Amino acid sequence: MAETDEIVETTVMSAFRVRDPFTKYIFVDNDRRCIEALEGRISALDDEHDVSLIRRDVREAVPEIIRAMPRYGPDRGLLSFCFVDPFSAELDFNVFRQLGGRYKMDFLILLMLGRDVRTNFKRYFEDESDTRVANLIDDPEWRSEWAASGRPSRHLIRFVLKKFDAAMTRIGYQSARPDEAHPIRLIDRNVFLYSLVLYSKDRLGQRFWEATRSGLDPQLGLGLPAPGD
Repeated sequence: MAETDEIVETTVMSAFRVRDPFTKYIFVDNDRRCIEALEGRISALDDEHDVSLIRRDVREAVPEIIRAMPRYGPDRGLLSFCFVDPFSAELDFNVFRQLGGRYKMDFLILLMLGRDVRTNFKRYFEDESDTRVANLIDDPEWRSEWAASGRPSRHLIRFVLKKFDAAMTRIGYQSARPDEAHPIRLIDRNVFLYSLVLYSKDRLGQRFWEATRSGLDPQLGLGLPAPGD
């Protein structure tokens, strides 16, 4: 848990230290230890914040998340930001559909395309009962499209990014090109781990993401082309 705790602490503390803090914070995790770690770190903060901690699989937690969201109306809008940080590619697109369809919500999504999808692709493709990729990209027929494309395996990541992008645009989000997904690698071994991609309903959100990426240390991506290029 040491590495996990460090990541949790960095993410949480960064969220609370922004110059203009959020009016409401909602954290969802299915692991009791992570929730307890969050409670301890939040209670140690100097300032008071409106925080809800939900211990549940996020696929089952959407109604609880919606109840925890601040109220809004014609005279009081609501802008929201959701960071999706899973340990695998086991994400149900319905979570994005339910939250993104109800709120003007920007998503920063960690897509575990290297460590999970690329590593285990043969099993996911050959086992037709496996729904991990289908649930992620909202397309149960993806195997037929991949097989018909005749693409070599090195194009797999770009294929999944394009399918995920198509699903997000169907629910009203600005399209994000595969090269707008920021690849994260192990620097010492140049091993691709995952992609970070931002989705917003407003083009301004995409411009913020472009500015953020352009200001990143090039060592984070090693200045190399995106996986699948």
